[in-house]
Amino acid sequence: MRPFNTNITITLLVLATLFVACGKTSQYDEAHAVYNKGVELREAKQNEDAAKCFTDALVKLNLCDEDNNNVKALKAAAENRLGEIYWLQGLFEEARDMHLVASTLFRELNDETQLMEALRNAARAEGSLKNLKDAEKHYNEAIEIAKTLKAKDFINEISLDLARDIYMETNDFGKVISVVNEALDNGAEPYQCHLLLGLANYYLENDDEALEHLNEAAKCDKAGFKMTAYQTIYFIYQLKGDYAKALEYHELFNENMIEADSQHRSDDMQHIKGEYDLKMQENVLNAKQRTRTLYLSGILGMLGIALIITIILLRQRTLKTRLEAEKAKNQFELALKKNKVYVTALALSEQITASTLDFNLKDTDWDDFTELINLIYNDFTKKLIERYPTLTASDIQICCLTRQGFSNQVISILMNQQTNSYARRKSRIKQEKMNGNEDSRSFEEIIEEI
Repeated sequence: MRPFNTNITITLLVLATLFVACGKTSQYDEAHAVYNKGVELREAKQNEDAAKCFTDALVKLNLCDEDNNNVKALKAAAENRLGEIYWLQGLFEEARDMHLVASTLFRELNDETQLMEALRNAARAEGSLKNLKDAEKHYNEAIEIAKTLKAKDFINEISLDLARDIYMETNDFGKVISVVNEALDNGAEPYQCHLLLGLANYYLENDDEALEHLNEAAKCDKAGFKMTAYQTIYFIYQLKGDYAKALEYHELFNENMIEADSQHRSDDMQHIKGEYDLKMQENVLNAKQRTRTLYLSGILGMLGIALIITIILLRQRTLKTRLEAEKAKNQFELALKKNKVYVTALALSEQITASTLDFNLKDTDWDDFTELINLIYNDFTKKLIERYPTLTASDIQICCLTRQGFSNQVISILMNQQTNSYARRKSRIKQEKMNGNEDSRSFEEIIEEI
């Protein structure tokens, strides 16, 4: 038997290492180029194409040296950018996770400016998920960084976020007015300030002040702002008994709903997310296979090769099962986004707009909506009724809308109630039908746990 040549083995290992290093450098350069293209597309509001670029960049960065600061910085930026687009599409959990990854990396890099932005984005996603304590914590940390950096504009923006996502949601309307007035005095964007002030005064029944601010907000060129302003003005005039004025603003609301059709988000974002997850999984498998082949070739025999193939096949089988389940869930969620109840609710939200709609919801629309909620959340209404058998069909609808994360204002409009009346009804449901005296959790927490 010929003697084993140690020098040849060492040389092969060094060459393999250099090959891998060169490959990683090439992957980083490609990722950087794709990321820059994504930024350009995002600025042009081509969100789907931008999302594809950011996901491609992250896939390539997954093959690079994770301890390299340049790689960390680019990965953090791509995660933050992609999270912003996911949030716009209503993928709040995915957006939250991406922003938290970005904030961790920016913190490691001591990049306070980017950390501040990532924390704000994470807070916004937490707010959309109704995790108000976590949202407030992230907002407050972002504000402290902004104060350190003396970023006045950013402080104003986060103050408005706090007022909208935290204080408005917890019905602390006096705090909303105080915070927003301070931001307005400091030069914050006026339309959003007037909209928040109009809504807060409306809930406090200061109708004259509410009308003044809402009419100012309606001058904004954003359809979402106009829709919210006109809808609230419609309610005020309806309460005043001025039905001619109420009808006028209801027509304005409908006109802006039509305009909002051109600003709708595409359901293709679910497919982009699925493609991203698949590519990341495939790259993990491919990277491990390549690394083992480079470093173990000539050392491991057929037993090692057979073991690698077995592992890959098992992982591919697991991945296939997971992807099939994800695909089924995505199909249900896409069907939900075409349901009339769901689309109408989105049209009433500031965050997501939709196609031309009306409020003539039929029983079949509600039946389809609850059925899709059951498919997505594993027989949600069945579990709900088993636990709380005295709930009515209307109560079940409220629970489904709450489980989907819609705000009190949106649900009250869909149920044709004033927000204060809806709040009292929700309280009665909890107290009288959900063992409210024995359960200290909020209505939303009870629904989320089912």
